[in-house]
Formats: sequence, structure tokens, C-alpha cells
Amino acid sequence: MCKNIITLLFIILMLPMLSFGQVSKKSISKVSFDFMDADIRNVLRVLTDISGKNIVLSDDVKGKITIKLDNVSWDEAMDIVIKNNDLAKIEEENVIRVVSAKKFGDEKEKDRKERLEFLKEKEMRQKLEEDFVQETVFINYVDVAEVEKVIRGDESKKVKGLLSANGSATVVKWTNALILKDTKENIDEIKKRIREHDVKPAQVQIEARIVQARSTFIRDLGVQWGARYASRVLGKDVELTGGRTAESSTGTTNTYTATTGQAGQRAGGFNYPYNVNLPAAVAEGSGGVLGIFIGSARDSLNIDVQLSALESDGKLKIISHPKIVTSDNKPAKINQGKQIPYQTVSQSGTQTQFADAVLGLEVTPQVTKDGNVRLKIKTTKDSADFDNLTVAGPTIDKREAVTEIIIKDGETAVIGGIYESTENWSDSGVPFLNKIPLLRWLFDREYKKREKSELLLFITPVILKNLYAEGDK
Repeated sequence: MCKNIITLLFIILMLPMLSFGQVSKKSISKVSFDFMDADIRNVLRVLTDISGKNIVLSDDVKGKITIKLDNVSWDEAMDIVIKNNDLAKIEEENVIRVVSAKKFGDEKEKDRKERLEFLKEKEMRQKLEEDFVQETVFINYVDVAEVEKVIRGDESKKVKGLLSANGSATVVKWTNALILKDTKENIDEIKKRIREHDVKPAQVQIEARIVQARSTFIRDLGVQWGARYASRVLGKDVELTGGRTAESSTGTTNTYTATTGQAGQRAGGFNYPYNVNLPAAVAEGSGGVLGIFIGSARDSLNIDVQLSALESDGKLKIISHPKIVTSDNKPAKINQGKQIPYQTVSQSGTQTQFADAVLGLEVTPQVTKDGNVRLKIKTTKDSADFDNLTVAGPTIDKREAVTEIIIKDGETAVIGGIYESTENWSDSGVPFLNKIPLLRWLFDREYKKREKSELLLFITPVILKNLYAEGDK
């Protein structure tokens, strides 16, 4: 019956402690025990309890064990149990992990293969890096940060870059350069791609004539230009379809957007490819609407002469005639105006504030492959309305015209769409008699004169030729 009873005798013989309070690993304790048909997992837990270590048992550690040992250390007892039951142990700091011998062998083989792969990869990487070269590439015209994105690729969009796995590209912003480190073949390919995109952008001169004109003059001017343009280019009459202006008003802000009309058409179905808008019939009260029409830049001098003459006649006023040069697809902005002072009264006293009255023009040219110019044009005119003063100051009337057109290099586009009305009191009468008291009312008449004017923009884009083209080659 004694063989069916598991007897465990622990005889713990403590050995003298070493210096600094440390105890030898072999002298922690001595054990004696006699197990019969005991669960091997329980036996291993008993041994680790004696050692004070933690134990992790794999799922494949199982079975019964019969063993009798007398006066042996706990680690010797554990080694005997493990070896006689086809197990293996892995010690990691204060943790003992016990697995089957088969699993231990599989893990070692896997670890060996991983180490071998790592060594091979390291060797290949070292060999590859021996073939690496370093080169600094200077970018002339495009942003170096954009070039770097192309080289590295876009992981989010799964766009493969041009660098190898171990290649590198370092941006030097102050010199707009890239320091490339990669194989010579890769660097050559990268330089080729850079040359394809790093081209000098076209330079476009924007000449603008900003004119305030009467609506009657606008209608006549539009018809003249349309007819001259058609006969010069095509040599035949072209039917030009009029445009219209979309108007919206909210509070003190009035926005007028010049819309795009139809292309010129000739009998027989021939379509002229440029957008040409000419005045069309409009509703009562909206005045003559310009829209957009196109003239020839060869008449640039003639335009200046005509505008100057008309200004002398009082039919228009040339507000500004600026010129500005910009790069392809880069906006050119012109702001002209003044700050109008006004006074406000508060608890702290009277203060002088300023209201901006600005005329703004923004033109973004885009040179097409066939030598034409696409223009995105936005013009604004802000003016202070002192007839509608508030506590915060005068209200600001904001007017805006926006359009996009395609014209030939050197031709002139005229954009309208910003209107304003003025009212003036005038009088007329019979000379001398209208000055006689009491009789004045018989020979004198006062009347209110209303005039509507429109802001016109004569815009001429000229593609500047590269004077250093031969040298760049």
C-alpha cells in the first residue's frame, strides 16, 4: 500500500551564506522525495517552488512519473526529471520554461534558420552597400520636397519609389538639392526622372489695363472688337454669340461673375475654338453687359491710343496700367488702393480707424502645349460706403468678377462684370433768364442724372522667350 501513497520528504539543509549575503545556486536547498505515478506537471511545480523561480509549462508537457531521490539539490532533481521524460528546459532570468524535446528541437531549428537568413541578408546588404555611391543632385526649378516624394514613393497609395530598399535621399533645403545614396544604376535612373520634370517654367508677362467705362461705350467697344477679330483671323464673317453676367447681392456685398459664352460659329457648322463673349440683350435695369471678348495684341499700341483718346473725351477713366511677370501656373497679384480714415467714438474716447478701398487683380496663366495661354482671372473692387455708417465704421462694398478663358499668346482679353451706378443732380435753363429771381422757375429745370459704369480689364499675356535657351542646352 505504501507504493500507492506519494510520500514527499523535504530535508532542507541550509549552507552558510556567502559574502554580501549571496547564496550559491547549488546550495539553496537539498531535497529527498519518493513519487509513484505522480503527475509530472505537479512534480515540476514543487521543484520550482523550492527554487523560488517561476515556471511556464508547455501544453505538450504531460504524463506520469515514478522517481525516488535522496539528498539532491533542486536543480539536479529537475534535470533528472526532464532528461528521463524527454523534456527540455529554457531558463530566462527568473523564469524556467519547460517544453517537450521535440518542440525544443523545432524551436532551435527555426531559430537557426532565422539567424542564417539574417546573416545572409546582412552579408548581401553589406555587399550591396559596397556598390553604393553617393551623389548630390541640384534641383533648379521645382521644389526639392516634391522631387523627394516621387523618389520615395507613396506607401499610402502603394506607389513604388525609385530608391532601392537600402538607398537614401536627403533633402538640403537651403541649396534645393538632394543627396542620393544608392547603386549607380538607380541614381542614373533617378537623375533621368529629375531631368524630365526639372524644366524651366515658362515666364509670362501680364499687362493689364484697368478701365472704368460707361455702359454705352462698353457695348460699342465689344461689337467693334468682335468683328475685327473675326475678320482678321478667319477672313470671313463669324457669328458670335453674346454672353451674360450672373449677378447676386447679399447685404452690402455685390458679386458679378462674367460667364462664358459660346464659341464663334460660321455657317456650315465650322466651330471656332476660342471662347468669345459679346454683349447680349439684357433685362431692363441691368445695363449693357460686356461678358468676355478677345482682341489682337498687335493692336496693343492702338488700344492705348484709343483708351487715351476716350479718356480725354470723358467716356472712360484709366485706373491703372500695371505689368507683372510670373511663372507658368503661378498667380500674379496686383493690389491698388488706399486706406480711408474715419473716426469712431467709444468710452475710451475718439479714435481714428482706416477702411481699405482696394482694387485687386489676380491672374494665373497656364501655357498650353500649342502655345496658347489659359488665364484664370479674378478681380475685386472694395469701396467704403460712408452713407451707411455703423458703430464699427463704414460698410464695405465688395465687387468681384471671376472668369477663365483661353487666348493666343500676345492677344488681349477684355473682361467685364463689375458695375456701379451714380446719381447726380444737374440743372439746365435759358441763360440769364434762369438767374432772375421769381422768374427763375419758368426758365430753369433741375433733374437727376443716373449713370451706370463698368469696370473693364484689358489683359494681355505675353510668353517671354528664354534668352538663355542656347546656353542652357
